[in-house]
Amino acid sequence: MTNQITDKKAISLYQPSNEVTLFTVKVKEDYAIGEDILTTPYLELNDRSIIDDENRGQMMFNAFVDTSIEDPSEAWEWRGTRSKARNKGIAMHANLTGNFLLPMFTAQNENDEIDRDFSEVMRDIIEWMASPTNSNYQSSFLQVVFGMITNPVTYLGAEFYECYQTIKEKQADGRYTKKEILDEVLSGFKAPIFSSSQILITNAYERNIQKQRVIIKRRYCEKSELEAKCGEHMNWEYVQKGIKSIYNDEDGLFYDVKDSEHPNLVIEETYLNRRDDTEVCFVNGVYMGAESVDNNPIRHRDNKGAPKYNVTPFGYSRIGEHFFYYKSMMNALGWDNMLYDAMSEIVMNRALLEVDIPLAISGTDKIDSEVIFPKSVVSFKDKDVKVSPLLPGSNMNAGFASLREMEQTINEGSVNETMSGQLPDKEQKAYSVANAQAQAKKMIGAVGKLLAESIVQYGDLMKDIALNHITVPEVDELVGEGMKLKYRTFLLENKTSAGKKVDKKIKFDESLIGLELTDDEKMSRSLKLLEESGYPEEKVTTRLVNPELFAKFRYLTKCDAEEMFAKNAEYWQPVLSALSQQLAMNPFVDQEWLTRKLMYAFFQSEGDDGIKKQSDLPQINPQQNTSFNAMVRGKQEGRVVAGMV
Repeated sequence: MTNQITDKKAISLYQPSNEVTLFTVKVKEDYAIGEDILTTPYLELNDRSIIDDENRGQMMFNAFVDTSIEDPSEAWEWRGTRSKARNKGIAMHANLTGNFLLPMFTAQNENDEIDRDFSEVMRDIIEWMASPTNSNYQSSFLQVVFGMITNPVTYLGAEFYECYQTIKEKQADGRYTKKEILDEVLSGFKAPIFSSSQILITNAYERNIQKQRVIIKRRYCEKSELEAKCGEHMNWEYVQKGIKSIYNDEDGLFYDVKDSEHPNLVIEETYLNRRDDTEVCFVNGVYMGAESVDNNPIRHRDNKGAPKYNVTPFGYSRIGEHFFYYKSMMNALGWDNMLYDAMSEIVMNRALLEVDIPLAISGTDKIDSEVIFPKSVVSFKDKDVKVSPLLPGSNMNAGFASLREMEQTINEGSVNETMSGQLPDKEQKAYSVANAQAQAKKMIGAVGKLLAESIVQYGDLMKDIALNHITVPEVDELVGEGMKLKYRTFLLENKTSAGKKVDKKIKFDESLIGLELTDDEKMSRSLKLLEESGYPEEKVTTRLVNPELFAKFRYLTKCDAEEMFAKNAEYWQPVLSALSQQLAMNPFVDQEWLTRKLMYAFFQSEGDDGIKKQSDLPQINPQQNTSFNAMVRGKQEGRVVAGMV
């Protein structure tokens, strides 16, 4: 939006109303502030700008080496990188992404009373949203952690769209007709990634992104993709690939400016002002908002109707007390990595000279590669011929010792070799290895806490989408003059419930709205769900939810950083074996649950085969035995959630 206008004859056909023009001028001013923040050198980044630091970090992680050689006499020298910072970055990424982090929730009503059932339902819905079949969250999570390693900030967006596409449908007579259907690729919950330069802010010293006066999101994409979102807008006809419409302050007109770097794409720039509750999209500089600029509310809102910015910043390490941007891992290891590469270049080039040493020859005899080879025996005609090395012998041990010292420094600032998956040297003592691992885990834990902090913020955005879009009813069919609404049913496959691997089903039941259920009525419905699931050999657990109450609760987001560290079967086997012995007689422990956990640690999905079936145990009449009813109240196989109003 701030390109230079060089051709005053290229007046654009796009000339909006005075109201839109004045708004565009305001957006252009905020756009300039955001770009100035990205290009200003900061002391916190060693007098580098945000864009420069991002480019430096990505070049270091991608092991960039300038191989251009101007002097042929230096072509023999080794120029490269040992990629120490890159290797540490990959090891850090592996440790941080051992599990896909997801937020947890605490549901509170208007009296600040906690409801465990609604808390678990919200967690399950968020897990459903994050599954690969429903969104790109998992792939974006992996990418955002890579961004923490290379960039001063990386943003993860939370968006929900309903986009339609035109398809051709063959009729019975062989002709084709056009039909509008939901575009499954562009619709639904999406988690896009934005780099440091794709989000513009207005205050570099305010960490809370929700307190930024304005943010501007920008990205290049295909024109056809945006046509699904904006194709029906009255200004869409002015959008051209590779041509931007730029406002000129001198004469108040819009001009067409060629985008030579992206001739086949268009740029989507979304202006958001939370305090003014304004969100407007520009495509190649063309306004795509409502006819009145005052009628452009922010799309993302919480369940109380308050607007929010729908992006969350992620970073590796904080800088100072107020600086918005982060220090990336490549920034933290940059100087050590460059010193290590510089020393490697010196040592390796000297080693090349030591192996194939240059010679000084005096005399008339010809001495070259024809006579210099292993085990060669040469006699000289000239008795005065001399062959001597040009360079004196050197102590290579000092160079390699320096490299080991620098490598140790890099390990201390990141992840040690053992945490990276390499075996320790045989000379190292077990205590030293364990101590190094503990220190490295502390380092990872510190980064993990920042990651968890961002996940909490992102969880708030996911929760808003769940309440405003995912769990709301859809129109099923028209009935007379009214509409029949239908709630979505959620299915999570292969989940743990009461120690078993089962499929969990969450069903929002409109029949619960307005009902006041007694404990006995809840119990009756729970027993019916148990019967429908095939108890005691059930494979699917069902939970009925009152949609009206679910939407009224307030959900507090939290995240456990320990979830980053994946615990495999080798970890759980000794832990569960010891627990099963220690808690065998404990009346407060569900022995069936503990047994199933132990069997699964050793035999995975076949663990259930080694556990006695309920039919082999003494039979109990569920309708007459109160202890069985008490057991059902605590089980998860079937439950009516919050039927009380």
